[in-house]
Amino acid sequence: MGLTIREMLNAEFFKDFKLIAGSKGLDKQIQGIAILDAPDGFKWTRGREFVITSGYVFCKCPGVFEEYIKTDIFREISGMGIKVDRYLKSIPAHIIDMFNEYNIPLINIPLAPSWMDIMNQLNVLVMNKNIRQFRIGNVNPKNFSNLSYQVRKINKILSQIEGEMNFPAMLYDLSNETAYYSSPTFIEWMDDLKIEDFWNPTIEVTKEVLCDNLKMIRYRFHDDKYEKPYSWIIVPITVGDTIKAYFVVVEATGLIDYFDQFALRIGFLLLQSLYEQIAVAQSIGDIGFEKFIGEIISGNLSDDEMISKRAIDLGLDINSNYYLLLMRQEKEGYHLANYKDKLKEAINSSISYIDARMAMIDDDGCIFLLPADHRISIEENLKLIEASARIFKKRIESKVENTNIVVGISDNESTIYEIKRNYIRCEQTIKIGQILYPNEDYLKYSDLGVFAWLDVKEDELGIMTKDINVLLKNPEYKELVETLKVYLECKMNYSLTAKQLFIHINTVRKRIEEINDLINFDLEDPMNRLKLEILLKLIK
Repeated sequence: MGLTIREMLNAEFFKDFKLIAGSKGLDKQIQGIAILDAPDGFKWTRGREFVITSGYVFCKCPGVFEEYIKTDIFREISGMGIKVDRYLKSIPAHIIDMFNEYNIPLINIPLAPSWMDIMNQLNVLVMNKNIRQFRIGNVNPKNFSNLSYQVRKINKILSQIEGEMNFPAMLYDLSNETAYYSSPTFIEWMDDLKIEDFWNPTIEVTKEVLCDNLKMIRYRFHDDKYEKPYSWIIVPITVGDTIKAYFVVVEATGLIDYFDQFALRIGFLLLQSLYEQIAVAQSIGDIGFEKFIGEIISGNLSDDEMISKRAIDLGLDINSNYYLLLMRQEKEGYHLANYKDKLKEAINSSISYIDARMAMIDDDGCIFLLPADHRISIEENLKLIEASARIFKKRIESKVENTNIVVGISDNESTIYEIKRNYIRCEQTIKIGQILYPNEDYLKYSDLGVFAWLDVKEDELGIMTKDINVLLKNPEYKELVETLKVYLECKMNYSLTAKQLFIHINTVRKRIEEINDLINFDLEDPMNRLKLEILLKLIK
């Protein structure tokens, strides 16, 4: 990046700075400023600086100028500016010849500008140049879930950083555990380092703070296989109090020059801004989408035309089909609504690639609207959703202790106009599915079969259980109830029941005889058996 001598002289502030020699070196890059006003001051320049001086040192120490232009250090500078009219009045011809020979611009600086003004103006020029190089658009809140937009912008910024600085860069997104690279060079330069080593080094390193406010740090370590220390620069991308990503530039055995650090800062600020825009857009989208879902479920939004208009405003494709998934936290005393940020993080790291939209519907439940991918079959869609949902559930349960999450899906794709119907199906899936499949935590509406139509009225269970109340109400008969359940599930086979319960077959016979004596129920009647089996499943 940097700034060329030509670009500097073309700026308004520098219009009265006159070129004396070295016109062929006008495209040399300035990477810093050095002030030379001591006889041996040139020894501490590192190259690519614009060296400025009042000329006092050359006036009082006549041999210093000649000594300086004969050194290798002189040939490394980008240019020199002298306030000729202050002390020297003129530059000897043989010195001008040396500047021309080595194509190093020599510039006459007017008397008026202060050193601070020159430095500030160069900083402004570099900053403005960097800003022009790194133009990206804004994030559209309606399309916040389109992560390909975010990825494109990240890739563009990273590639521009490497293009301008010639150092490869990486952004590591913590929420989806994904690394984005400016080019394959970054991976090549990583050597034996693991990605986590960049922000949490497991090797012995030195630490140099380049910018305290940005928490920009340079890490360096020494290894015999390198002639110079190996280094990288890292900056955390933070939204609120949460680190969302790490921005890393690998220097390897080189070092980023002063003005190139401006490009680094601009790249960081653009990435930071992108993440903040995404966060705001997500917040706007979340609020709008939750309101949209809430109104549909409550029945306040039922007109197809209004649903269509609201959906378009939220960036939903009204011509696409969707799957609806309901997740509920069943453990008392813990509310999912208190962990909304963790839910979002889990979404980014598990189901973001299928563009899931989430809406909290109450303290313990949230809905996911997932677009059907018509490039693959229905079965593949459902497998993908189930795998992602299980990863999501696992991540939530690892982030939020003592939770018991159950997922229900209406596993038929349909339009956004069917959201309420599919929500009701999801609620029924969880309610009845937990009875039919008590050991399952991912339940599908289609797996309920005809039980999906069951409407279990808790206050009427007493009426339905009148014939077996003698078993249910007496704790002493708990063993008989369990035996009866398994006996019916095993199609009244004594041998299978005994194996299932790990008891002797005669014990099963004796228990069934006792049950027949206690209840007024004909187990030989197929309809009676069906009713009793369903009833026992409904009773927890």
